[in-house]
Formats: sequence, structure tokens, C-alpha cells
Amino acid sequence: MSKILLIEPDRRLMVAMQEVLLHDGHECLCHVAPETALSDLARQSPDLVIMELRQRTMDALTVMERITNNYCVPVIVLSTTASATEESMMLRLGADDYLAKPFSMRVFGARVAAALRSAAPNLRDADDLTVIQRGALRLDRLRHEACWNGQEVALTATEFNVLWIVAQRPGQVLSRANILDLAYGGDVFVTDRSIDSQIKRIRRKIREVAPDFMAIETLYGLGYRFSDSPEDVAA
Repeated sequence: MSKILLIEPDRRLMVAMQEVLLHDGHECLCHVAPETALSDLARQSPDLVIMELRQRTMDALTVMERITNNYCVPVIVLSTTASATEESMMLRLGADDYLAKPFSMRVFGARVAAALRSAAPNLRDADDLTVIQRGALRLDRLRHEACWNGQEVALTATEFNVLWIVAQRPGQVLSRANILDLAYGGDVFVTDRSIDSQIKRIRRKIREVAPDFMAIETLYGLGYRFSDSPEDVAA
């Protein structure tokens, strides 16, 4: 099941598209306004964004730039204007597809499936990611930077790696063995309890700049989970 973020000011059309997405087995995050959609995008990490260009409260170019500059997610643009110039501009800005209205729901479903297929290698190969954004938390692997609302959190290499692993998989329960394997591979002998120590230090350091940080949950007997709850990871 894929998680799809839909930004559509026409509520009737939004409901029709949502029905198609749900029928095809997807989870749908629906928004009328781009402001709330962008906030949800940071929290939910969807697999695909579908957005109408004619937004009432924010310029569509601004929305596109914020999505493509900050997130690794495919985007389908919907437009009431069947314009080659507009289509070319959107594709150059980073859109993966352009769909002119009116369109059939059968075509819409097929375009969604095609976009998800094209993005699948990137979604499966998470090691290609260099930046993760989870609410106010931003991790940049190339720069080895962890920031909360722009404030840097000083982490050791191992702490950063552990945080990257859990933040990369929001909502997924990871056992200590899972984290050990992903963080160290099979070449280093490290005990399970070292993961507990790493998690405690990560929490303490983030709480120095964000006292209410609760995003890393402990599930006793199971392991750890990075919460995908908006209250836990929002600024």
C-alpha cells in the first residue's frame, strides 16, 4: 500500500480521486489548502504527491519548489489548462507527470500506478537518500548534520547512524537486532544494550533543543519505533 498526498481545492473532484486511490489499495492524505498539505508532507513522508496548480492561498510555483527542493518524492501535477508551455515548465521544475483536466478516473488511476512504478527503485533503495525531514527534525547524511528547527544537534557518527535508521522508517518497529544489523552490519560485535545507550543519548541531546521531543518510542520486548504521529514530530 502506498501513501499518497492529494492537494485539490475542488472538494467534489478530491472525493472522486480519493475513491479511486482507496479502491486501488492506497492510503490517501487529502488537503484543500497547500499550507496544511506541506505540513503533512513533512510528517507523513508520502510515496507520491498529487497537486492541482490553481491554488487559492499559495502560488503553485512556490509549492512545487518547496516540495522538490526539500523532499525526494514524485509529483503529479493536475491543471485546468492544457498548455504545452505550462507542462514543460512543471516538468523542468521537477514534476514527474502532468495531467490536464478534465480526465477520466481510469486514466488518473493508471497515471498514479505509473508514477509509483517509476519511483519504486528509489523507494526500495533508501540508501540513496541523503536528506530526511521529519517535522522539525532534519538529517543530512552527506554533511553529517542533525538539526531541529534549524538548531544543530551534535551527534557522534554512531548516534547519527542510529537516528537515521529509525527516522528513515517512521511507524515501523525495529528490534535491537534490526538496528544493530543496519547500523553496524555483520562485521562488528556490538551488544543489544549498546543500542539502548545510543537511543538514550540521542533523546537527551535532541531534548536539549526540543524538551518535548517524544518521537522515538520504546516498545518493551519489541524494540524502538520512530513515531509518525504529528504531535511527536512537529515543530
